[in-house]
Amino acid sequence: MNQNFQAIVQETTEDNSSNYQTFLLSGALIFFNVFVMLFVGLYWMNPVMHEFISGRPLL
Repeated sequence: MNQNFQAIVQETTEDNSSNYQTFLLSGALIFFNVFVMLFVGLYWMNPVMHEFISGRPLL
């Protein structure tokens, strides 16, 4: 019985490390996605930023 309990505790501690990695990767992907959406939105809607990046005025 005690060995079964130790095996269960060991499995749960091993799974927690992968959960942290999953949360970290998910957070990074969400941050990158929001950054790209803001960048594209500003590029299309802000004439100054569009001209700075592309070198020609926004039509």
